[in-house]
Amino acid sequence: MALLAQYIWIDGTTPSQELRGKTRVIKSGNGLLPSTSYDDVNDIPIDQFPEWGADGSSTNQAGGANSDIKLVPVRAVRDPFRPGGFLVLCEVYHGNGEVHETNHRARLREALDRGAASVDGWFGFEQEYTLMTTTGSPLGFPENGYPGPQGPYYCAVGTSNISGRNFYEEFINASLAAGLEVTGYNWEVMPGQAEVQIFGDALAGPDHLWLCRWLLHRTSENHNATVSFDPKPATGDWNGAGMHTNFSTKDMRREGGYEAIITACDAIGTKVEEHLAVYGDGYQRRLTGAHETASYAEFSYGAADRTASIRIPRHVEAERKGYLEDRRPNANACPYQVADRMLRTVCGIEG
Repeated sequence: MALLAQYIWIDGTTPSQELRGKTRVIKSGNGLLPSTSYDDVNDIPIDQFPEWGADGSSTNQAGGANSDIKLVPVRAVRDPFRPGGFLVLCEVYHGNGEVHETNHRARLREALDRGAASVDGWFGFEQEYTLMTTTGSPLGFPENGYPGPQGPYYCAVGTSNISGRNFYEEFINASLAAGLEVTGYNWEVMPGQAEVQIFGDALAGPDHLWLCRWLLHRTSENHNATVSFDPKPATGDWNGAGMHTNFSTKDMRREGGYEAIITACDAIGTKVEEHLAVYGDGYQRRLTGAHETASYAEFSYGAADRTASIRIPRHVEAERKGYLEDRRPNANACPYQVADRMLRTVCGIEG
């Protein structure tokens, strides 16, 4: 018996990294079972997937004269498109074994090793995305024109409000079948725009988000649409696309943790440029102070305030414990970099 493992890695494309993947055939007999045999994807033995290589000169990660890069498996889930198969997320290393500079997961691990793991950080990523036609317009926009103003499309139903329902439903089924830590899905404010929410610890959350992005792109192959993470996919009076990041530590979650939340907000306010630098290309186009954003040129936080840089949910203020929501990260931001920066700032880790 042979099992199919789709090795997935993050490439060196700038200014926003993209996903790559290729299929490895793994022969039976090494103790690995079909992915559908594991009720919990955390039980899939990652050590049963051997390291592999790829042509870094074709992924913006090496030159042609020294093109080999190493793929090191770090997490596996079920492949919903190949029953019994696996999606295997990999870190990228140079051929000589050194961490590749595009491997932001390795930097996040380094922050955890330097003390950030002790705060038990939890992350909830609200990944917005936009379905685009093959001609480059958001799905639901009429040809050579614009739909009616924003308002009726958010969390809506009906032909006049929703475009791409078949894609949306297939993606929901695929992400659940894969075993991703998804907490919800919804249609967003602009036509053709939707959101998926991923939850996890400092490594699992970003891992599952990158796998979620892969499934979004993979699902699009079955539909006459593409997936865009552009932070401002339509110019004019339209909402952009973000990756709002909900974050908490064990101190924030305990009784009386509100003080720790305020302390974290104040600390983040001293590192504005450092955070914006990893919050995704084109944040200036999205963080204008309009369309439920704060201006990138200012920093603020407040309870239930969707015009602030950081929103503290109303129930968190009432319960005096919980989490904060940084509303600035773009849809195209790297979740490893966002988590790394958040932890380094809150934990006082330099670098």
